[in-house]
Amino acid sequence: MFCDMDKYNIYFYMDMERSATLELNSYARIGKAVITKAIGLQKNYKEIYEKSEDKLNEEKSGCHNCEVCKLKCRFSALGVTEVCDALNEQCRTCSQAVWESTYTTHTKYINEKNRYGYQPTLKVNAIKLFITYHFLQPDSLGFIKNVSVKELAELLECTPATIRSSNEILSSYEYCYFCNSGISDNHINVYIPEYKNYHKPASEGGRGYLSLSSNMLSELLAVDHLNTLRLTIKGILEVDNASAYDAANPNLTDVTSTFDKLRGFLPSYCKRNVIRKALEQGNAIFQYSFSDSSVTFSMKQEYAKKNMRKAMLLESEQEVKDHVDSLNDVLELANDKEPYTDHERTQALLTMFSIGSFHRYPSLILTNDDYRDLASMCIQYNMNMVKQAISCVYNDYIAKRRPVESFGALTRHYIRNMSVFNIFAS
Repeated sequence: MFCDMDKYNIYFYMDMERSATLELNSYARIGKAVITKAIGLQKNYKEIYEKSEDKLNEEKSGCHNCEVCKLKCRFSALGVTEVCDALNEQCRTCSQAVWESTYTTHTKYINEKNRYGYQPTLKVNAIKLFITYHFLQPDSLGFIKNVSVKELAELLECTPATIRSSNEILSSYEYCYFCNSGISDNHINVYIPEYKNYHKPASEGGRGYLSLSSNMLSELLAVDHLNTLRLTIKGILEVDNASAYDAANPNLTDVTSTFDKLRGFLPSYCKRNVIRKALEQGNAIFQYSFSDSSVTFSMKQEYAKKNMRKAMLLESEQEVKDHVDSLNDVLELANDKEPYTDHERTQALLTMFSIGSFHRYPSLILTNDDYRDLASMCIQYNMNMVKQAISCVYNDYIAKRRPVESFGALTRHYIRNMSVFNIFAS
């Protein structure tokens, strides 16, 4: 029995490790609006682009004798465009219709201050720290609890005093707020106020978000120069925006930006040569090609959001499966009522998994669809919140043998209703 119990000791070691070191998520999301403001808002500029449209060639289609065409002419003369559009759709089913692509040039005026609002630009350490907080498992409202200042300093390769100074700047500029955790010395709780808006649609105030991997975080933390960090993040934003417009393309969209445009969010001394030198100092995420007037950002495939999301889902799904397997191991142990069983250790394991006290502990059996749903929630929220919600569902439904129509939907319900006051729980 001692050999069987030894395999459960790993759960205690894992729990101690989580308490002793920073636990970074493999992936994190960060709002496009807030990170754009952190690196500097672009001066007003305009984008000129072409828009294609299929237009019916009435002469080649022989429309002069068509009753539908005659109706379109009548309603067009009356200014009833809705009816004309509906009739035009009928033409798409005509076997004689000849459609030709036409291109029109459009100009779009961009004012980032109106789009995102204004917050002061951040320096190197404050930008790095702010991004890092997003990897420390914030809950759905943006709260992070019990973060070690010393370990943050080690991660960012600076002093604890620099972390405290950066926190003061982040707080005064309203990027995030912090307070002493009240649990451990030199530990803080953090609140990111905009975090809860990242997933909202534009109609509800959302401005989209970036998905960053821990590998990307490592590359960003390795950047020493402020302009290099700003330009790298700007490149990530531009490629993400361009790829979103070309969602059907499995490959990443390269982005070309003029030096004049890049100067629009950088200090005035940043001429062409300064920008090129800054970019060449940080080429871990991008490959660059330069012309006399512009630079093309080509993101390396391993950092592509299209590839990252698939990897994020697979990794999260496997971690959830491992968690459920470990939970079922503990539940099996809890069902062992033999006198030689170490009941004190078993109770400690149940407590670690936040499982209540029951006469019997049925196993948690999930389908592949359940695991996919839970993996998706790990990306939208974070792994710890999903694990907590799984325990809630187990305690309230599985252990009490209450029917569960959709495990994923029920888990999401618990996540959304988790109290913000949990940040003060030990």
